[in-house]
This record gives sequence, C-alpha cells and structure tokens, in this order.
Amino acid sequence: MIYGSIKGLEKKISKLILGNDNQKKYSSAAKLWDYFYENGGNAFDNSIYYRNGENEKFLGKWIKDNNNENNITIISKVGEENSQPSEISDLLEKSLERLQLNTIEILILHHDNKNIPIQEFVDAFNELKSLRKIKIFGVSNISKDRFDDSLKWSKQNNKIPFSIINNQLSLAKMEKPLWPDCISVSNKDYIKYLENNNINHFAWSSQARGFFIKESFIKRVLRRKFHKYLKECFYSLENIERKKRSEKLAKKYNCKPNDIALSWVLTQRFPSYAIIGSRNISQLSFSINSHNIKLTEQERNWLNLL
Repeated sequence: MIYGSIKGLEKKISKLILGNDNQKKYSSAAKLWDYFYENGGNAFDNSIYYRNGENEKFLGKWIKDNNNENNITIISKVGEENSQPSEISDLLEKSLERLQLNTIEILILHHDNKNIPIQEFVDAFNELKSLRKIKIFGVSNISKDRFDDSLKWSKQNNKIPFSIINNQLSLAKMEKPLWPDCISVSNKDYIKYLENNNINHFAWSSQARGFFIKESFIKRVLRRKFHKYLKECFYSLENIERKKRSEKLAKKYNCKPNDIALSWVLTQRFPSYAIIGSRNISQLSFSINSHNIKLTEQERNWLNLL
C-alpha cells in the first residue's frame, strides 16, 4: 500500500480509500474491511447519508471489535445542498454516535450550499476543530473559484483552511454529472490549480464506475440499466480512446486496463487519493493491484490525450 501525509494528521493515510456506501450485512462488510486493513489500507470513507447511517454503525462495531481506532483514519461527510453552517455540529454528533467515536480525523462538507458564503462554513468547521471533534476538514463538489476564495479568506482572517477537495476525478472524464450538483476537477485549469497549490484531492468515482473493466456479454445484459446510466456519464469518443490507450499500456505492464486508469489517478502531480467502492474482496483485490503500476508523466499525458 502507498501512503500520503496530510498536515494536521499524525498518521499517514493510504492513497486508496475504501468507500463504505454499499454494504448491506455486517458479516460481509467486516470481511471486506479485514482484507483492506490486512493489506495496508487504513482510510475509510463514510457519510451520514449512506444507507441512512447503517454503514457507519457497521464500521463503528468493526472498530470496537478489532480495537484498531488508533491505527485507522475515519472520514465522515455531512451536509446537503441546503444545509446551513449551524447544522454541521449536530450532523457530526450523529456520525460520531454511530461510529462510537469521540473524534473523527477528517470531516468533509458533502454538498456545498452555494447560497451561503463559504467563510461561514469555514467558521463552523474551525469551531468543531477547536472542540477537538475533528482534526482536519475538507469540502466536496466545490468549484475552483469558491475553494480559492475560502483559502484567501482563511488566510486573511487567521482561520484554519479546508485541507482537502473531494471532487470527481478519473481517467474517463465525466460527461454528464452523476448528480445535479456534483463537480469534477477533470479540466486543465482545475488540475493546474491543484498542482500549483499542492492541494490534497480525494477522488470519488475514481474508476469511472467500472468504465475500464471488460465484462462478458451476459454481465452486460444483466446490468443493462446500469450501462445506460454509465453511457450517459462517461461514454464519449475521447473516453473510448482513453480506454483503448489504457488497454495498450496494460499489455506493457502486464495488468488490467482498470489498473492503468486507477494508477493514473494516484500518480498525479498533486497529492491525489482515490476512493474506491469495492463491494467484495474480489473487487477490492482487483483495485489494490493498481499500486504496482508506476506511470510516468509522459504516459499519464498520453493516456489523457495530451
């Protein structure tokens, strides 16, 4: 496993982050988390909205059963499109109760309410940090300009700034938003901004919802509805070309095209982390293999049609 360091966290954090939005049974979830942990993974991505909080309850039980709170990094996400800064504290308390924790290392604003000045959210998160409820904080689905405004305001007013952007990023560019307010960093200006400012980025849908995975005809038929949805989000002539190039490069590295695509996310010139939504051990082991691939900058540019 490859690790990164983020200012404000005492421990290193695995560059692969396991998303916990799809586990329906504790027994299967525990097996998945055991495998991830045994293979060096220590970062777990959660939201109070995933399965109405059931997955956070599962994870809280797993942490207590294994007594490994000090060895892992918990990420929680709170806030909807219309959430107010004054509501963040109560939402966090709900997450802490489910996880059976007193502190969460990383708290992320799940949806950015653009009708509220961003500095009000910065203040709300600073208050939580002063109470030692969180260690660092970030924001998801935010525009470059609004995030930059938050950094400038934080500096001018001696506030702790957002440490993390949690937008979409994958080798296949998102052509149509998966949800109305979601934002990708897959454009030259945003990427350059992340590079120039050395900003930590947690990429969701980092594997483009399985766009780079080859499936049998039968599986495609069984997942027909999903593939219609996938087509709307990621299918374009440019992305099809990126997939072809990942298949060519996979032959060189003796791996799968998805390994190439995920490695592309992990080897950016800014601190880039990938959230993966593995549903079972087979899928997780498949994604972990991406750590064996070390793409060069020239290869990354070629994959991205640059």
